Amino acid sequence: MARRILITGCSSGGKSTLLNKLAERGHAVVPEAGLRAIRLQGLKPWEDLPAFIDFVTGVCLQDLDQDFGADRTVFYDRGLFDALSGKAALLKTSVSELLPNTFPYSEPVFFAPTWPDIFENTADRRLALEVAEEEAIRLRRDLDLLNIQVVELPRVTAELRADFVLSELDLR
Repeated sequence: MARRILITGCSSGGKSTLLNKLAERGHAVVPEAGLRAIRLQGLKPWEDLPAFIDFVTGVCLQDLDQDFGADRTVFYDRGLFDALSGKAALLKTSVSELLPNTFPYSEPVFFAPTWPDIFENTADRRLALEVAEEEAIRLRRDLDLLNIQVVELPRVTAELRADFVLSELDLR
């Protein structure tokens, strides 16, 4: 089975840029389902959050069913955990109540901390830094609740972040 590595954390924390660097180096990468929902389906979380989360959850489940080969390491930009953490917050329940029986990603999970120096809003990301920080706190709390090993990404260039991740996973 492929090793599934989740990159999660603060919105505009450099996750997608890191994943682009990993893809440039030949690694399998699954892009963020939320951005695909916005760009391809026109769904916007600021217009209908429940519908957005439900759609993204379905896309993430499909992403997990993809076959990348038995010995591949696959990097996920956000993923099912992120969608279900958001849904749990919306429903005021625990993410553990919504997740499948086992956490669908390998450990460790890499976490992008809040990084005000690179934070920016785009047409696809409309939230204040404070809201992004709250999201990051929720995601980290939910990972801790699930007892998932987390490695925080350093606030360095995308090239150095890619080196860091590959070194942590013994893929250099």
